[in-house]
Amino acid sequence: MADTRKQSEHVVSHEDGWAVQAEGAEQPTKVFEKKQDAIDRAKEIAENKGTSAIIHKEDGTVQNEYSFSD
Repeated sequence: MADTRKQSEHVVSHEDGWAVQAEGAEQPTKVFEKKQDAIDRAKEIAENKGTSAIIHKEDGTVQNEYSFSD
């Protein structure tokens, strides 16, 4: 049976800027030049899916989390 748990969206540092990447995904959903653009997109996706947007610092540690779960 497949895991139906909803995946959070992560904003992570990327060689081309900042990436929005779903939890467990091998490839980013989209890469942005500006971190704020990536944060806005991650929050939009998370809100639509009812999950969380987890924002990381350049070193990979968590900077902030926005929860949109019911």
